[in-house]
Amino acid sequence: MKKLYILSACILSMTLPAYAQFGKLKNLVGKKDKPQQENPAASAIKESTPIESESNERPASDIHAAGKAWEMQTEGSIDWFRLSPTGKIIAGTNQGLIGVEPSTGKVAWKHEFLKNITKTNYNPIIGSPFIAIVTGSMFNMQQVILDVSSGKIIANTAELGMKMVNKRYTVPSLGGILFSGYLNNQPSLVFIDAASGEKKWVLSKVFDSNAEVMVAKPLAQGTNAMLLATNKRLYKIDVSSGSVIWKADFKTSTDEGTLATEELEEVEEKESTKADEKKGGLMKSLGGLAKVPGLGAVGSAAGTANSAGKVGAMGGSMKDGAAALADAAYGKFLILDNQPNLVYYYSNQQMSAFDTNTGVAVWQTVKFSDPISQVLYDERGFLIATDDKRAELMLLDYKTGVQKWKPVSLRGRITALKLKGNNLAVASAKESGNNYINIINISSGNTSAKSDMKVSGYIMDIKQIDAGLIYRTDRELNIQDPNTGKDLWQKSLSYKKGGIGIDKGNKSYFYADNQLYAMNNDSGEYKAISKSVKFGGDESPDAIELRDKGVLVSSSQNMALFDWEGNLIYNIYQKAPGTSLANKILNVTAIAVSAGNSASHGFQAGLSGPNTTSYNSNMAASDRWSNLGSAALSDMKRRFTASQDALNYKTILTHVENGQDKGYGLVRINKDTGKIEGKVILNDKKPDYIADDTDNLVFLKDGNKNITGYKL
Repeated sequence: MKKLYILSACILSMTLPAYAQFGKLKNLVGKKDKPQQENPAASAIKESTPIESESNERPASDIHAAGKAWEMQTEGSIDWFRLSPTGKIIAGTNQGLIGVEPSTGKVAWKHEFLKNITKTNYNPIIGSPFIAIVTGSMFNMQQVILDVSSGKIIANTAELGMKMVNKRYTVPSLGGILFSGYLNNQPSLVFIDAASGEKKWVLSKVFDSNAEVMVAKPLAQGTNAMLLATNKRLYKIDVSSGSVIWKADFKTSTDEGTLATEELEEVEEKESTKADEKKGGLMKSLGGLAKVPGLGAVGSAAGTANSAGKVGAMGGSMKDGAAALADAAYGKFLILDNQPNLVYYYSNQQMSAFDTNTGVAVWQTVKFSDPISQVLYDERGFLIATDDKRAELMLLDYKTGVQKWKPVSLRGRITALKLKGNNLAVASAKESGNNYINIINISSGNTSAKSDMKVSGYIMDIKQIDAGLIYRTDRELNIQDPNTGKDLWQKSLSYKKGGIGIDKGNKSYFYADNQLYAMNNDSGEYKAISKSVKFGGDESPDAIELRDKGVLVSSSQNMALFDWEGNLIYNIYQKAPGTSLANKILNVTAIAVSAGNSASHGFQAGLSGPNTTSYNSNMAASDRWSNLGSAALSDMKRRFTASQDALNYKTILTHVENGQDKGYGLVRINKDTGKIEGKVILNDKKPDYIADDTDNLVFLKDGNKNITGYKL
């Protein structure tokens, strides 16, 4: 995920108001502005309230705890450590950056010139074993590309003869990395082979002005052509000859921050449990709220800060600022399979299309009233949604860019979409905390209800059935009548907490107020199928998944597995060393983030063809690395395969006993049986550790210089 370098005071001042999405921090309860009347039809299919069952606190003493596998001591103090996608432990110290073998604890490599590297300045390159680090001085920024598995320096822009390197973008389909800076005192682009570090080509004075800065990830066309975007123009260049094939004026402003559509990439690395504790604490942890629609003040602040002119004012180091901006995306190129002769480009402010061969504008530029939040690909055209303040949904014709219907005003940022035939169900949320639903006819742009209907709580899921629109929030379940825009049931199924759910065929299983419910997705009928199971530690479930035997509901310290009829197979509770306000907040945030990120996936799930043939074939290929035949990739593939087994286990921090020895540690629990199959004592109430679920290893930072490895 893109790392944003934000002033802590800015986060503090903006996060708390934004958190109104869940109400006040203490109660996190939303209320609905409509009377709650009895619904006989719904009541008739509910079961009577069952007897409550307490979670079973299971002591972790039935098997022996694993001893220390190895101990290692670094020469310098460890500022941070993390687990790379290849399995290597990477540690940043004041004596250098080091890679540690996870099975032995031996130092595999060390680079002393990379000492005092901050976490912000450590940037994993998605889908590869490489990381990028900014080095040099304020007036001569440089970039280093490192293979974390072997420790090999793939590229050092200083050794390439470059100066003042300000941008770095990957071009995976060509297996390379593009740097923008100065070479021989001329503005230049330098492209290197990511596998060997070989300089493949250099282009000087490509752009019309020295004031032009790259603002988007390049898009390769074949092996010899590349599309580039600066803050002033778009270019298509011939990389073999260095000539400009065409250029087109198109301004991309950075004032409104990076594209929301480009901010959701997940990094395959895993940070230690105290990665954010030293600097920022709770407020830094709440940076995750930036991803939640309706909680976007942090995200807005982060985006605004993503401009070179504001880095110095943020009070941090210039290297960290440069690292955050090095590959920031303010625009995006698209070439769709169903329109191969057009290249689309959009920024937060506008969108257009150009002939790929000539650069002639095919569209009249479409302006947006607010920054883009979603770009979706339907067989009828681009579905564009803008952000919270003046949120709109519009449909643009692929060939002409003409709006097929008048933009539909939304009450907030889109959080969920479901398409059924011509009807698009839309859920949206405002920063104020209000949530809304409606149905839009995607062919005409007409809405089922004149005004979006306000619902209680954060929207977890929406589904269209013949009777209307089923909506499930973290507070209620009901069906919207598409003809009236009102609830079909006079009284919602209301609950104080829960709402997380998962689908299996034409059924939905969801958990609310300590009970598992089953709902028929064709009719909307539901019933409670389990007895009440109260989670220990006053926790609320934050995860639900399908297992072979049934449905697993879990939280940080609790697990409960039900069979398909709702019978409890097991429920266990491992008491936490301590529960903080931050953990409670972040549990709720995790649920909301998951729901928010599902919007585009929900839309895709309702399609038959678009988003596969019209987009993925071409653009997915552009994001796929080629020519990286390194041993590191073999490690990544092995770990990916092994990670599938890791999904069968959950690791929990709790109190562990081992004969006479006892203390705080970790237990590894089989999700299908509820049995503890591994445990380790760490003797630290708040340990700084990494649990490698793939290889069943635990790495504990013990003091400032020590790391200890355990086999869990």
